[in-house]
Amino acid sequence: MRNKIYSLSILFFIVLFLGTSCSSDKPKKNLVQEPKKEIKENQVLIKFLEQSGNFINSHRIPTLISADEVYANLKKYFIIDLRGHNAYVNGHINGAVNVAPADLISYMKKNVAAGTYEKIVLVCYSSHRASFSTMLLQLLGYKNVYAMKWGMSSWDANNNKWLKATSDKYASRLETKDNPKLPKSSLPEINTGKTLGYDILEARADSVLNRLDFMIKVDKLMENPSEYYIINYWPEYNYKKGHLPGAVQYTPKQSLSRDADLLTLPKDKKIVVYCYTGQHAAMVVAYLQVLGYNAYTLTYGANSFMHSKLTSLKIGHAFTRKEIKNYPLVQGELPSLKTEGETNNNLEEEPAPVPVIKKKKVEEEEGGC
Repeated sequence: MRNKIYSLSILFFIVLFLGTSCSSDKPKKNLVQEPKKEIKENQVLIKFLEQSGNFINSHRIPTLISADEVYANLKKYFIIDLRGHNAYVNGHINGAVNVAPADLISYMKKNVAAGTYEKIVLVCYSSHRASFSTMLLQLLGYKNVYAMKWGMSSWDANNNKWLKATSDKYASRLETKDNPKLPKSSLPEINTGKTLGYDILEARADSVLNRLDFMIKVDKLMENPSEYYIINYWPEYNYKKGHLPGAVQYTPKQSLSRDADLLTLPKDKKIVVYCYTGQHAAMVVAYLQVLGYNAYTLTYGANSFMHSKLTSLKIGHAFTRKEIKNYPLVQGELPSLKTEGETNNNLEEEPAPVPVIKKKKVEEEEGGC
């Protein structure tokens, strides 16, 4: 009996030993989950933008194209009309397609073989919306995208927004003193959930196009200028000739990088950028909104408050009737560019070629538009 109990005891310990050794033949490790590295999207984005051509400070900006050049190249250029559908139906450039700004990035990716066109031209009423959108597409890599200067106001005299907008209303309130920039701070925080520079850029560009809130009129601004951080986007020598009260001078094509003056912009105040016409400023504002700044362009720029002085001070870029070309329009829902062998009553003759005139260096120094 004792031998039997002894044998059973030995068998029990053998089974226990085998079970323990099988279950613990490898020592257990405490699995430590590494914390996710925090992505500072604003830093990733600005690094990507500045290392991908630093377009905001490039001499290529503003990428504007004249109505004359567009008319001379209707068969070579692809034209996108960003106006409301009713305006498009009532009269558009021959061959232009109508796309809402909110759909622009998606439309370009799905429907446009961008590299097959010499130039892609965005048009709107006065070129503010087109300039804003052009900057975003340029940043996304569409290097052949341009905005038509002065918008449809340069193409057609009817319902001309530029003629209605020019004014000397606040010319008597200009000041000549220098206003200092703010101390350098940091970039606004942004959160798209993306990690790569291009992906963050695309998400931000799509967001600002869907929002499409980037314009302010001079009357609104002048109700209380101190509520805004006003940027005069002119060279210093023109700034000294007279600028809006409180405006701070930022040099075009030089100042908006981290190494220069970008970080002097406030994150807690509305920023209003003005240039001569509002078109270059609209491009600047598109860039700033992508970075997260609460930025707006002053519509029609200095033309809206000191139109006559633009000429008398020899600053230039004043809209006049000579900019209106009265080129033909096409009506209807769809683009209708004439093909070989077809006739079009609205465009009976081939457009005459227009000589390309290279811009003088002084125009670059003046900051485009």
